[in-house]
Amino acid sequence: MSALNMTILRTLLAAALGGAAGFAQAQNIDLNRLFSIGRDAVTAVAGVSEQDEQTMGREIAGRMLGAAPLVNDAALQAYVNRVGRWIALQSERPDLPWRFAVIDTASINAFAAPGGYVMLTRGLYDILDTEAQLAGVLAHEIGHIVRRHHVTVMQKSAALSAGSQIAQRDNRSAVINNMIGTGAEVFARGLDKSAEYEADAIGIVLAARAGYNPFGLVDVLHKLAARGAGDNSMALLFKTHPLPGDRLAQLGDLLTPNLARLPAGREPDIRRVAAGAGPLRAAQPLPAEGARGLAGQPASSPPQSPAQQPKNTPAIDPMQLLRGILGR
Repeated sequence: MSALNMTILRTLLAAALGGAAGFAQAQNIDLNRLFSIGRDAVTAVAGVSEQDEQTMGREIAGRMLGAAPLVNDAALQAYVNRVGRWIALQSERPDLPWRFAVIDTASINAFAAPGGYVMLTRGLYDILDTEAQLAGVLAHEIGHIVRRHHVTVMQKSAALSAGSQIAQRDNRSAVINNMIGTGAEVFARGLDKSAEYEADAIGIVLAARAGYNPFGLVDVLHKLAARGAGDNSMALLFKTHPLPGDRLAQLGDLLTPNLARLPAGREPDIRRVAAGAGPLRAAQPLPAEGARGLAGQPASSPPQSPAQQPKNTPAIDPMQLLRGILGR
């Protein structure tokens, strides 16, 4: 087992064996130590600044919205942002201007773009039963952003080295535009298996640290495995991710020996899509291009745990969220 997996196990086991006090202590563990990488190292070593990362992510997420619009349910969008931002606060990059959205397509998938943009499809959202399952999905995508998986692949695709990027400061816009141009390619073919497995492991940790049942993501993977590759709504997911069974096997190797000692966590009911949001759009793989870039949206204040907020009180202004994501 890798050093990363062993560290994750020790963190989860400390939470379980120490009871409430132990879990509180585990929640305060610095993920810079957990993943052996600091935020400055993440941005400096690769030669792409955090500002560049957000610029790329905003453009890529905008193109995604050009392919599928947001679900027309402001309260739902605010709720998903509240849950997502609480989980992101547990990561080593809590200060990114995190944005979360549910896009209106019956395809079953979720996407992360650099700089803090996370989108899941309505098709995936509608098969979730609990907030813990939602937390597991969002935490997996947050893991990709924390580890800058897409930025790394985009750099390789654009044949750029950290040294050449730093040396070409006068052509910074061209460098970033070149990397953005490879974004569609990355989403079309997906990340490598090791990146997906790592994001699964990180997702388990972040969901647990946020107080959720760490098996929420496992439950979702079981749902996906039960549907199988023959389900048209999962065509892009199976094209860009390892098989759910393989992901479960990886997580099983990590978690099974210690099932009895893992924290239980919470599993509150998930908010359902409002009846007025309209019917699901046709299930088809999302294209990785679109038309609209995202307007800048100021970062919100650190979110509270969803459990600490009134169930029907959004943590952010839902209309501001929609205007910000749609660039209106």
